[in-house]
Amino acid sequence: MRFLIIILFALFLFSCAAPARSPRKSAAPDPAKIEKNKETALLNEISEVVRSIQSLEKLGRNMDAYRQTPDAESRRTCQQLMEDRKREISELEIRIKNLPDNFSAHLTPPLADLNQCVSCLKQANENCVKARAAINKAIKEIFP
Repeated sequence: MRFLIIILFALFLFSCAAPARSPRKSAAPDPAKIEKNKETALLNEISEVVRSIQSLEKLGRNMDAYRQTPDAESRRTCQQLMEDRKREISELEIRIKNLPDNFSAHLTPPLADLNQCVSCLKQANENCVKARAAINKAIKEIFP
């Protein structure tokens, strides 16, 4: 009899110690949440691209000191900066091409002026002005 009581008591303790089972969650993800997450990710990517374009335009303007100085060291520095920034613009072009057409159509036009803006040509600053105007136009079209 004692043995039976001990076994019943042990079973009682085990049953109390077992974790409660929660009801199963549905295996199917919510399509509305998935779509919202995709939209958010796209807007984040577009914002990052726009910030990168704006940053490169500012960097292009800052190159003016090297463009205006005739010494060899300034020319070498300008050439190196130009190569680095043109490489960044090429990477941006790829990112922009991977965006939906309605966004890439607005973000592609500033790149031509931006390429000239980061060059070592004396008139590059004029292209920086054009690039900034194109960037501002794209921002207004994308984020009305």
